[in-house]
Amino acid sequence: MPISQGDLLFKLIKSLSKAEKRNFKLYVKRIQSEGEVMFFQLFEVLEKQKVYEEDKAKMKLNDLSKTQFSNLKRHLYQHLLTSLRLMHLNKQLDIQIRELIDYAYILYGKGLYIQSLKILSRAKALATNNHHNLLLQEIIEFEKRIESHHITRTTTERMNKLIHQAESQAKVNTSIIFLSNLKLELQRVFINKGHAKVEMDRVKILEDYGPRIRDYKIEKLSFFERVYYFQSLYWLHYILGHFERCHYYAGEWVGLYREAPNMLEEDVDIYMRGLHQLLTTCLYTNNASTFKQTQAELEAFYTQYEGQFNTNSQILAFLYRYQAKFNRALMEGDYESGIQLIPEVQAQLDLYGNQLDLHKIHILYYKMAALYLCNGEAGAALDYLNLIINLKAGHLREDIQAYSRLLFLMAHYDLRNEDIMEYLTSSTGRFLNKIQDKSRLQEVSLRFFKQAIYKGDQERLKLLAELRDKLEEISVDPFERRGFVYLDLFRWIDSKLQQQPIKSLALSH
Repeated sequence: MPISQGDLLFKLIKSLSKAEKRNFKLYVKRIQSEGEVMFFQLFEVLEKQKVYEEDKAKMKLNDLSKTQFSNLKRHLYQHLLTSLRLMHLNKQLDIQIRELIDYAYILYGKGLYIQSLKILSRAKALATNNHHNLLLQEIIEFEKRIESHHITRTTTERMNKLIHQAESQAKVNTSIIFLSNLKLELQRVFINKGHAKVEMDRVKILEDYGPRIRDYKIEKLSFFERVYYFQSLYWLHYILGHFERCHYYAGEWVGLYREAPNMLEEDVDIYMRGLHQLLTTCLYTNNASTFKQTQAELEAFYTQYEGQFNTNSQILAFLYRYQAKFNRALMEGDYESGIQLIPEVQAQLDLYGNQLDLHKIHILYYKMAALYLCNGEAGAALDYLNLIINLKAGHLREDIQAYSRLLFLMAHYDLRNEDIMEYLTSSTGRFLNKIQDKSRLQEVSLRFFKQAIYKGDQERLKLLAELRDKLEEISVDPFERRGFVYLDLFRWIDSKLQQQPIKSLALSH
């Protein structure tokens, strides 16, 4: 069912911060000095609603006709966007540059060509210094248009310079578009197919994408060409399971922003995403020292720039910071500290839930469940695992669903719920048979649970020891490496064999 205009308007209103609402009210006062404008009445009605109820909103406004109400919604939506644009004008450089370009078009339309060129010169300096390449191309083309259509007393040297700038910028933009497309394509390959599972997969990926990346010489690339170049290499090696190489390229990506502080402030999202990828590769490579350093860098950056974040940046900061905190608690075996963060995370999920995709919610729920299970609270772990398993997410990230089902079996095993284990192992088996990203770790783990259902304690200990031996063999396989990060089976098995809580084993190491 398509999203209605009213739904879009309602979601926009609900996304406004207190400052943005206050700014909108001041904006309305400026454009309507006397009396109350009708679109603002609609804003006040919708702002108070918890869910969108169009009929009630119409009744509050003297039951307007369908056409009148539709026009009023459109009118309010446009004014909200105008108010937001004015508010964020000084915070976002690309909006400032576009405004200067708009001014230049207005002056050009009035025949004031020299003034238009002066405004464009200011816009060009901003775009050049901050690597806004597509806007820079637009500015240069506009300058050429003015110079070619009107006599502006421009020297031949300036004309030649403009021609050279246009050609040079066109090449840069073509390269940026190619590399950003390549990065997007690699991300889509990962979403659709996951990591390479056998050597044949790796060979095919390298044949398809390796030559397209190797054609570039890094020293000749502009800032954003380098960013997309490193991102493309990161995703290529992430698919291949080369996590050490991923770590290197994520470091190069973050390093570009460290060396260009003006770009760091201008594009906080890409910088934070780079830190997040660096943290992810530290987890996969078990690099605890760099993980701590990078986490500290992320926290310091958040503390310094939080006041400048828009909603999207706040959401990313929430996701990346708390994933890092959960991962660190799991790495270090300090499960209680991770569990103490869960109320904070749940509050943020309630705040941003409508703006998060299911995969990101799944990841957080999975981490919470793992923390509870490792802390000896299997019942609490089941609460979060049920949320994942029962949440309909289509084909998106079936690996999270698969590992959630195995964690689900581990929790029921800990609770000694033998009466439902046969049903659960059967349903888990059916799920694993349907997915593409099945691993040997998943297969041997499921086989253990099927075999252990009706066994006594001593027989189960024997099966656990056998499972550990099999997992030791599997763990050296580079294609199985990631699964052991998701599912800390060794600690879980050792806790059973040594008859100690997982948290005791983790802290002793």
